Amino acid sequence: MKPVRAAIVILVGLAAGVFGYGYWHRDSHATLTVVLTDSSKKERDGRVLKAELVFLNASSRPIARGRTDDKHGIALLQHPASGDCGKDLTPESYRACVIGQSEWVAGWVGELRYISVVLGNCRIERVPVEVTANRDSLLTWWVPLGGGSGAPYSRYSARLEVDARVCAVTGYRG
Repeated sequence: MKPVRAAIVILVGLAAGVFGYGYWHRDSHATLTVVLTDSSKKERDGRVLKAELVFLNASSRPIARGRTDDKHGIALLQHPASGDCGKDLTPESYRACVIGQSEWVAGWVGELRYISVVLGNCRIERVPVEVTANRDSLLTWWVPLGGGSGAPYSRYSARLEVDARVCAVTGYRG
């Protein structure tokens, strides 16, 4: 009977270790997707190109910076050391950059309360931002089928709509 108990203890310990690792990874690795659109644009999606973003905490202190690219309007976060992880990187250095950025984002995204935006001559300060959180399930992250796609992450998103003609915010949500 002792070998059965030992096996049960080992299995319970392994399960606790797997879930503990998943919980730690999900809370210490995050992504932030910011969708910035211009309601004054004629294009269907209103993408904003070449905008500068400053992410602020509740006391309006900058906690991160970013910019939208000049082709697709994707908001790229600027890691203090490695930049935006998108320029001429080898697959290995890209992976290391993304992991480093995900750890960095997890450290400040919970403090995010405002975004300041610069679009050419238009400067919009301290726009309240609603951040939506979506965390990978700890029950299925390790399953190699379906949704299982590696270690779990916390995924955050925010939307901001501006009208560049009048330099004003027209909407925001998480």
